[in-house]
This record gives sequence, C-alpha cells and structure tokens, in this order.
Amino acid sequence: MSEEVDELEVFALDFRARGIGYGYLPTAIETSTYQIRGITGITWYRHGQFQVEMFVVPPNRVIPEHTHPNVDSYEMYLGGDISFSRSGKWIVEEDLIKVPGSTDNRGALIKVKTTDMHGGSFGPKGGVFMSIQKWADGVEPHSVALDYIGVVLDENHASRVKLGKAEVKSEITWRDSATLEETGPTYMQ
Repeated sequence: MSEEVDELEVFALDFRARGIGYGYLPTAIETSTYQIRGITGITWYRHGQFQVEMFVVPPNRVIPEHTHPNVDSYEMYLGGDISFSRSGKWIVEEDLIKVPGSTDNRGALIKVKTTDMHGGSFGPKGGVFMSIQKWADGVEPHSVALDYIGVVLDENHASRVKLGKAEVKSEITWRDSATLEETGPTYMQ
C-alpha cells in the first residue's frame, strides 16, 4: 500500500526551499493587503488553491484561538517574539518541522488543519510569520483573516469575516490564544 502524498506539505517545503526567489510580491495577481487592529497581512503568492500570506504583528498583541473552515496550512516562523498554540496548548520544539541543519527556529513550520484551533501571542518585539495555505476546492482564496471561526480581534474584524462565524469579546489576553495553558507565553517567562 502506498502512502498518500500530502500536496500541501510538498508545496510548503518547496516554497520554503525557494523562499529567496519569492523576494518580490507577485504581479500576476492583484496583491491584497489587509490590516486589522494593527496586524498587516500581505498576499505573497497565489497559484490555484495554494496561497501564501505574510503577517506582520506589532508588539504585545494576541491572536485568539480560531479555525479557518476552508484552509489547511503550515505556519512558518520568520522572526520576533511569537508563541503559537494549537488545540489550546503552546507549540513546543518537538511540534516544529525545522529547516534541516538549522540552529534556530527561523523557517520552522507548524501544520494547522481546518479543524485545528490555533492562535498566538506576540511579545515586545512583535512577530512575523507566513501562512502557507491550501484552500478547499471551490473556494476562491482570500485572506485567512476573513475565513475565520472564533474570537476576532475587534468589531472591524468581525464585520470583514466572509466565511465562518466571528465572536466579539471585549477584552483579549494571552489566555485567549492558548486556553488550556496555565502559564503565559515563552517571552513572558
């Protein structure tokens, strides 16, 4: 019996390996830039159902746990103070798909399925990451910030969600990004 090929993993590994070649934003598509509560998302690449978005997050922000109902993805750490979570728990070293031979976590990937609750807390340096995505057949790719089920960043974010269900909460803390954790993000320790 042959093992099923994970097309998204093949794409994510290839994109990471050729990342230098993607230094310029694509001209073949209309580049989309989103800003929600100071977090900027940039559509970096798109081909059919595959898409890559880069997110730049200012210092001391929280992205509450949520899912993307039409997207499987790999999140790729680029830099900064980021504590990612999945299924209510902080991502630990063993969860990372690291760049072979790497001595740090830059380029490390975290797999996120459509049903995986995930979030993040960002420390004093803020953070930058890429979301390498495969969208469901029949769904035109757009920003994952707009394909969203869960607590949103604010009313503006709620009004922009296209597919999913937005929940507005008056105050968001690090606990909203990792609901099963007892201790704060790594940059707080």
